[in-house]
Amino acid sequence: MRVLVLGGTEFISIHLVRALVRAGHEVAALNRGRRTERLPAGATTIVCDRKDHAAVRKALAGVSVDGLVDVTYAPTTGEDVEAVLDALDGRLGHALFVSTCRVYDHAQPIPFDEATPRTLYWGEYAKNKIAGEDALLRRHRERGLPVTIVRPTHVYGPMNTRNNETFVFDRLLRGRPVLLPGDGGWLRQFGHVQDLAEAMLNLLGRRDAFGQAYNVMGEEVITQAGFVELIADVIKRPAELVPLTPSAGGPAVPFGQNLVYDCHAVHTTAKVRALGIRPVYTLAAGLAQTFEWYMSEGLDRRDVDFAADDLLLARAR
Repeated sequence: MRVLVLGGTEFISIHLVRALVRAGHEVAALNRGRRTERLPAGATTIVCDRKDHAAVRKALAGVSVDGLVDVTYAPTTGEDVEAVLDALDGRLGHALFVSTCRVYDHAQPIPFDEATPRTLYWGEYAKNKIAGEDALLRRHRERGLPVTIVRPTHVYGPMNTRNNETFVFDRLLRGRPVLLPGDGGWLRQFGHVQDLAEAMLNLLGRRDAFGQAYNVMGEEVITQAGFVELIADVIKRPAELVPLTPSAGGPAVPFGQNLVYDCHAVHTTAKVRALGIRPVYTLAAGLAQTFEWYMSEGLDRRDVDFAADDLLLARAR
């Protein structure tokens, strides 16, 4: 297949490009050309800012692809998604859009499946992702364009741009306590980036996936506190957990980049599993592999600002 990836050099998209190249596909990545050295041999770059719709039309004039994977978020609006579809109109086989489980109304009972109502519970991010989904689904209904929506949650693994698992690594390796928001009892679900990439690879071109949305993540559900304790077990470091409830109007308890929120995030994956698509990594195995990457990159020696942690610890004691 000839596949165009919007993005291609950051976290999810670079793992996807590598998976596509390994599988023998012809891959081009459309991005601003800032990290082209990350692309594997055999992948090409189309240099373009997707927010510049005129530039997108020019860059994709005459381009025909069997598959499109829209990964990048700039932030990306519904109009930005439409611009790419317009630029490839009549020359696109299957469009796959990487959305998020944050389109769901997290005030609903868990677990969330693909039919859970979508709302703006998560604000502007949810608004943009819903608009992107709707742009593709509208093309599917009105023009018959084959489209598929993928909804991951808390993607982790090597090259993660979210400071979640690395947040815990940083503290445990330095013998520091990990502050918990409240009792750390909110449930979280994670998905390894390579499992997500392989799932998207396997969805591309599948007729039974056209017009469908899929939750794609690991099967395990764990509390915030359990996440820290699992990492401590994996990397063989002691863990001191300090539950803290911030005072009204006070600073939030730092806990990863986006793991603090006060609700559960639990999702079913039965729909994608019915296609035979299942994760390879358990959470423990994925964290162990991510820790190996963290150490190989020398991230254990980086400077980390613990001022926010120290301020809250001083107040608590």
